[in-house]
Amino acid sequence: MFEEAIKVGKLLAASRLIDGASGNMSFKMAGSIYITRSGENLDDLSDSSFVKVKPGEFVKEASVDQLIHMKVYEKTDYNAVLHCHGVFNVVLGSLMDKIVPADLEGKLYFGEIEVVDGQFGSPELAEKISEVIRMKGIAIVRNHGIYAAGKNLRDAYNKASYAEHSCEIVYRLKLLDKL
Repeated sequence: MFEEAIKVGKLLAASRLIDGASGNMSFKMAGSIYITRSGENLDDLSDSSFVKVKPGEFVKEASVDQLIHMKVYEKTDYNAVLHCHGVFNVVLGSLMDKIVPADLEGKLYFGEIEVVDGQFGSPELAEKISEVIRMKGIAIVRNHGIYAAGKNLRDAYNKASYAEHSCEIVYRLKLLDKL
């Protein structure tokens, strides 16, 4: 799983879904949950970039988003969660309450993507994000980016990538005054 996480971290950077030390990811392996350390650059991960976290436990070295990751695992059967900040989903998530994809694949895959609002780091926001992910596998947080979950990290990456693609199309259509 560490090898897959390293590859997905590089994909996130290549796809411009992260910048600098933004974003985080986690996965289940052998009955445990591993989450990126706070401040890790996802495009340069190694096995030591992850902290083992038990349900209900707060680990200071782990990402500040660990509560969201744990809530998603608590409410779903997903094995991986990632968070990223693509430009187009952040822009649209700042302006809209839901993103309705204009592209066929986005419509088929998501229908629409809810934009979740709340106080960063609060249990209430973690609850809202995990509930939307339980229903769709993905949530966009106002002014903050995408949280996606999947059967593995590549599946979660695909959801984030599809959502960002749909957001870019909506953004460009709005610029052309076609939506």
